[in-house]
Amino acid sequence: MASQHKKKLIAALSANKLADILISAKTTLPALLISMGAPVWMIGWLVPIRESGALLPQAVIGILLRKMRARHTVWRVGIIIQVLAVLAIFLAGLLLAQTRAGWVVLAALVILSVGRSICSLTIKDIEADVAQKGERGDLIGKASTLSGILTLLVAVPMVFFQDRLGIAAILGLVLTAAAAFFCTFLLMLPVKTYVDTDQSDNQTSEKTAFWQFDAVVYRFVLVRGLFVHSALVAPYFMLESGAGAEALLPLYLAAQAAAAMLSSLIWGRVSDYSARTTLQLAGVIAVLACIGLLLIDAASVWISGLLFFVLSVAHTGVRTGRKTYSLDVREGQGRTELVAFSNTAIGLILLAFGALYAVLESVLNISVVYIMTAMLVIAIALTVILPEEKDR
Repeated sequence: MASQHKKKLIAALSANKLADILISAKTTLPALLISMGAPVWMIGWLVPIRESGALLPQAVIGILLRKMRARHTVWRVGIIIQVLAVLAIFLAGLLLAQTRAGWVVLAALVILSVGRSICSLTIKDIEADVAQKGERGDLIGKASTLSGILTLLVAVPMVFFQDRLGIAAILGLVLTAAAAFFCTFLLMLPVKTYVDTDQSDNQTSEKTAFWQFDAVVYRFVLVRGLFVHSALVAPYFMLESGAGAEALLPLYLAAQAAAAMLSSLIWGRVSDYSARTTLQLAGVIAVLACIGLLLIDAASVWISGLLFFVLSVAHTGVRTGRKTYSLDVREGQGRTELVAFSNTAIGLILLAFGALYAVLESVLNISVVYIMTAMLVIAIALTVILPEEKDR
């Protein structure tokens, strides 16, 4: 039974990632708003709502979960919320236009982000229940590998045929995203997870506020907050390149998918040995990619694509390492609240760093990639303050 649940979980995680690709705030939703004639300023709000909206509510949700043992039930609520939100986006594109349609899409995206926030928290408990320590990194790696294949099959053709996508094709992608979310729901129906919310973790029991944790949680947030630069630096690989964005985009998507396929299983195995070591190795690779960007003439699309591939390998490692660490370093409700608090904190950190680099980009005479590279070096050094998460 446990083996069957693992397979269903891997398939469900992959279907969920496919849905995220199809309803992406970076590609599909901007194309939809443009096709509907929505105001340009609305497009600028898509990514902030999607990313920060999924992270910021998690501290409050983590507190509410203290009285909810059946985590699979809460997860189901979250995934159904996402299905309904995507269907609302589909209906807005089908029945409305211009500003009214844009407002409905933004409102639905807020709801979609809340559903994603609920699922992000509760899926950690489900993953930890289905897979034991020493197996969880491999589970995440397999799901990421499969999602990389799906990305190649879906995202790359979307780019190559982007000029032919009318409103009907875009709405088809949105409806397929809703179907993928619903498939995720069906795949997870047999999986049930209960968490002991009374005595789940000595370090966080009897706490009354979500900010009351031991030092390990704050150290994890600090280190993870610095490692977000493996994601923040990504757009600058395109900006710093001498090649055009139109030529780079298909290559970058292919590089990202290939990185997930080729490295996810390896990162998963390393994380099952030590998630802290994974963060260190991935950080070093990210620094090397940044140094390559700063020192190598990236006028060639192939050189630029290769550098982005290296960064994508590193970012895959960072994501796998920090997910596995959060799964293994705490148990039960303690794990839920660690994930909730850290995700909310990262949402704020992302907003703060995003605003900082937007200002620095306009006033500095040097590339902000130098600063981001330095932040990654500090992140690698600070991993030593993280205690080993495995019981040896």
